[in-house]
Amino acid sequence: MKFWITLEGREAEVEVATEAGRVWLELEGRRLQADFRRLPDGEVYSLLMDGRAHVVRVAPAGASLEVTIRGTTIPVEVRHPLEKLMQSTHAAPGAAASGTVQSPMPGLVVAIRVEPGQTLAAGAAVAVVEAMKMQNELTTRHAGVVTEVLVRPGDTVGAHQALVRLRPVEP
Repeated sequence: MKFWITLEGREAEVEVATEAGRVWLELEGRRLQADFRRLPDGEVYSLLMDGRAHVVRVAPAGASLEVTIRGTTIPVEVRHPLEKLMQSTHAAPGAAASGTVQSPMPGLVVAIRVEPGQTLAAGAAVAVVEAMKMQNELTTRHAGVVTEVLVRPGDTVGAHQALVRLRPVEP
């Protein structure tokens, strides 16, 4: 499974796999592997990596984690890559200004909530796109009138593909 992590101000995508007491991490082109055992308290793990034993504590800290190794505690933010994509898409200007609602990720159109001629308020639901077994409801940023619906339920869409076009509401 892939995760997006922020560690000491650096962001990276990490792939993690576990099987029968072994863990594999792939980070920035490096592949690490270790034997691991979860200790009874549930937050501490014993890792054996390259013949060396390490004791690592992983504890929740609000929306992130605190990882302690050799007496040093490091805050680590862990997100699913889809969360990262959604966050960057919502932060990026452009789709609203152009009057187009786009899919932020590749996926399957599950539902269309609008039809041509319909007047929408800012934040109105437009479509539902399923990606990685998660359904994401897409909304408008500004009020507008639907001029064109470009997809149907069951269609497969790509990242940044236009779904619905809007024109500004006339005063």
